[in-house]
Amino acid sequence: MYSALEIFYPRLYEAVDLSKPPLFLNKELRVPGLHKASKEHRILDLLSDVPLKAGDLVRLLLHVEVEGARGARVKIKEPFNARMRNYACAITLTQKRPFASLAIRSTPQGRSEALFYEMDCFGTRMLFEYPTVFIDQLDDETLLGLKENPVALAALCAKRMYKARKSESKRYEYAEELLKLMRSAGYTKDTYIRLSQFIEGLSSLSASKWVKKLEAEIGNVLEEEVNPVDVVRTPILRKVLRRKLKECFRAEGKAEGRAEGKAEGIAEGKAEREMEIARREMEIARRMFDRGMELAVIAELTGVSTEELNAALRG
Repeated sequence: MYSALEIFYPRLYEAVDLSKPPLFLNKELRVPGLHKASKEHRILDLLSDVPLKAGDLVRLLLHVEVEGARGARVKIKEPFNARMRNYACAITLTQKRPFASLAIRSTPQGRSEALFYEMDCFGTRMLFEYPTVFIDQLDDETLLGLKENPVALAALCAKRMYKARKSESKRYEYAEELLKLMRSAGYTKDTYIRLSQFIEGLSSLSASKWVKKLEAEIGNVLEEEVNPVDVVRTPILRKVLRRKLKECFRAEGKAEGRAEGKAEGIAEGKAEREMEIARREMEIARRMFDRGMELAVIAELTGVSTEELNAALRG
């Protein structure tokens, strides 16, 4: 949350008490009919209480709209400013307290629209103004100067991928540059994986070209102790992580097999190595299952068949 405020809402960021975490109120934001899914738009809304240096709290509505997805056919008919009005009315009705709001738009498509809502009906007037950030208007040098903040690189990715939306070779070039920037920023493994997932999703590159590069890059960040519970949901990164898991198992198995083969024979060492790999795969599968992951995804990552998983985990 604070990383996003630093990039998109500096006025509020300067007033925030960074030593205290925000309190997310997503359940309070669930109003029937307020969210309408669409193939053209992907929407993220966050409602939270943000602690201020002055000692009080400010309630914040953060609205992120990813517009103009490639291949989309359905558009949201209601104007953006009218939907922001709906949010304001819903929050005022349910929360009964003042709030700040911020709209983040991923493309310049809505730049010609009014950035406020105004109504005048026989003397009854309503005016709702809200700060709006268009990601494509953010300065590249400013974002690069804040690359330690992962939101800055995410914003740079969104800006550049939209700019190169008609050129796959250019998107690949941008993706490669962003991966190098991520490496130099020194992110944690979890942040690196999540940003890689974000870049993959926006770049829409051909899998054969992307996997080869991403596999080399992510292999330098992931340690031998790979935690598959952290696996992301995009197909390319699933393949990369699965390959990394197999490499770990194979390396451990070869080392154990060599040691045991000298003492008890190569054949016996190989059999025990395969049993140990199977045991480790099942342990990992169980942790993933306990975290609520679907069997089909677990099978794809571990190489264990769904039939074996059903028998071991649900039997």
